Amino acid sequence: MQFSTGSPPLSSFHKLQPHLCFKSVHLHSNAASCVVDCCSSKGSITRQGCCERATLDHYERLRQQAGAIAASLLLSGGYACAPAEAYNVRLQDVENKAMQAGVQAATEQRWEEAERFFQIVLKKEPDSASAFSNMGNVHLSQRRPEQAVSDFSRAIQLAPEAPVPYLNRAIAEEQLGVNAAGAGRISEAEKHYEAAIQDCKDAQSRDSKEFAAFFNEGNVQARMGRFSNALAAYSRAADLAPGIAGYRLREAELLFQNDRAHDADVMMRGVVRKSPTYAEAHAALAAVQWASGQERLAEDHFDKALSLDGRWSNMGFIRQQTRWPPALYNAMERFLSIASADGPK
Repeated sequence: MQFSTGSPPLSSFHKLQPHLCFKSVHLHSNAASCVVDCCSSKGSITRQGCCERATLDHYERLRQQAGAIAASLLLSGGYACAPAEAYNVRLQDVENKAMQAGVQAATEQRWEEAERFFQIVLKKEPDSASAFSNMGNVHLSQRRPEQAVSDFSRAIQLAPEAPVPYLNRAIAEEQLGVNAAGAGRISEAEKHYEAAIQDCKDAQSRDSKEFAAFFNEGNVQARMGRFSNALAAYSRAADLAPGIAGYRLREAELLFQNDRAHDADVMMRGVVRKSPTYAEAHAALAAVQWASGQERLAEDHFDKALSLDGRWSNMGFIRQQTRWPPALYNAMERFLSIASADGPK
């Protein structure tokens, strides 16, 4: 994980505020993403004013760096995409020792220390949207999504035009939905998922180029079985962040779910051509091609996946490590069952 401090005037990955936001790429599990937010010293966002000139020169380069980092992650290739989170650092925070220390501690996953430092900041600045947003990310990393929602909600109250707190709260709401669904509380889970989708849309309305907001929306739409909506969201995320291979792969996986196997095949071929060591992409493509009657090609891509990581022959591993839609899981299960029945080549 990487939080943001650094020299002005960068922007943040999931962040906030004079208050410029510093770019930081937060690597959560196997994922990376980034967001840019600009905040005034009073907590209201002024994208046209506070960091427009200072930040725009860095904007595309920072996004490309985030994509490059994302493309270096995950199982034997590092392309997996989990939800994205972000940390806020304002220009004045560069001289705030407690904020700096909190960001550093969070970067090193020393969560309790990070929480203490952000609490120190809040004692001195009780209206710091940055500190509340950063605290929320710490609580989310500590698997305390209820507290994280409270933190992000406070950040939103203080900086209602900033996209980042909405994006981060969506992640916390999704986790609450997952927890509720796991406990059999389906109605409660659906309410959290709906809240997460709304937060993603609120983030998108505040920054129409924030690819993480579209990607995270796709994750939640897929959880709810709204595969057409998920495809649209993933497609937008992939278009906005073409350097992140996992985004395009997710789009391709949803194409397959939406009965567009040929389009999925073509898109996955493009992914593995650009990212030849992306094991998940080879495995997914093998399932798609086998389902389409392209047995020899399927076997070739599956062999490539296994050469990168032998665990791709284990369906339990696949379900644990991926967020494939049902149709792709079913295709892979059929492929593995036939491969197992045929025995070693």
